[in-house]
Amino acid sequence: MKRVVVIVLGIAAALVGLAVVLFMVANARVNDGDVPVADSLLVPGAPKTVLAVWAHPDDEITSAGTLARLAKEEGARVVLVYMSKGEAAKGLGYTADQLAKLRPPEAQAAGKALGAARVVVLDYPDGGLTGVDAAAAKAAIRKVVDEEKPSIVISFDEKVGFYGHPDHAQTGRWVRAVVDDGASEPDFPVKRLYQATLPTSMIELALKLVDAFRTRYPKDPAPGLPAPDLAIRIPGQAASKRAVLDAHTTQVKIIADVQPGYDKVPAWLYYRLFDREYYAVAVIR
Repeated sequence: MKRVVVIVLGIAAALVGLAVVLFMVANARVNDGDVPVADSLLVPGAPKTVLAVWAHPDDEITSAGTLARLAKEEGARVVLVYMSKGEAAKGLGYTADQLAKLRPPEAQAAGKALGAARVVVLDYPDGGLTGVDAAAAKAAIRKVVDEEKPSIVISFDEKVGFYGHPDHAQTGRWVRAVVDDGASEPDFPVKRLYQATLPTSMIELALKLVDAFRTRYPKDPAPGLPAPDLAIRIPGQAASKRAVLDAHTTQVKIIADVQPGYDKVPAWLYYRLFDREYYAVAVIR
């Protein structure tokens, strides 16, 4: 009997070891090990205020682990700005008027989950940001910059907007313009502009699994996402990131697409497979 127990335990240990090896292989295939992992996005000696600017409530998912880490572990003041209320989402069982009322509170709940100090939801038209007066939109962003004086800004890239959404790219262009325009001012606070991005390995996986990427991402790689300059590890923020996802109760269908399988696997395991968020450094001052 003792020998049988030893054999069973040996088999169990072997299976666990095999599972660990397979998991490590999967992690290596999903991520880009050549992208350096940074300890922080903060600039030493600069004020620890971070401004993240997005097009719609739930866009912060791209960087939720990083933002939670900045707020909860590094003591940063994190401020979220959304250019729209996200009222134009289709096929979710809500009217535009209902979403305009429901999504701002979801944004506030997401901000609370990641430890944000302030959440600002503006009222530019969801799905129509490319037609908005650029001067007004940039002035709205600059107003928050002047109020909060962030040393770090995080947003979308200005070409593809993470997966090809025009609102995302437009937001990225406005943010880049605000930072570039302020660079000549001696007291302008922003030292870094980071753009959320993905390595080629993740883009290829997303094009297989995520409908938003399949339908919107550029077929020509030239105008695609900027190459990542650094990554931030987020396993320690797994619970916070999952709480951010769960805060957007009207967007379950969309979130299930952009985070495939997140609701089928414990967060602590899911964010050990997808254990990094990636950034391109767009501006350094």
